[in-house]
Amino acid sequence: MPMHTQMLENIHALLDFNNVPKSKAERVKYFSTAFGLSIEESESLLDGERVPNKKLLKEIADKFEVDAHWLLQS
Repeated sequence: MPMHTQMLENIHALLDFNNVPKSKAERVKYFSTAFGLSIEESESLLDGERVPNKKLLKEIADKFEVDAHWLLQS
C-alpha cells in the first residue's frame, strides 16, 4: 500500500473520531476551514489526488493532537 494511501486513511479516521460528518462536501468544507485551504485543495487532498506537504502534516497532527509519524503508519 502506498504511504499516502495509509496517510489518507489515518486522516479520515481522525475526522471520524472527531465527529466530522462523512459527506464529502462537509468534510471538504471542514478541512478547508480548519487548515486555511481552498475547497479545491482540500478536495484533492481528501480524495488522495494530492499528498500533504510536511507543514500541513504537522498542522493536522497538532490540531488532532497526534504524532505526525502516526499519520504515516499503518
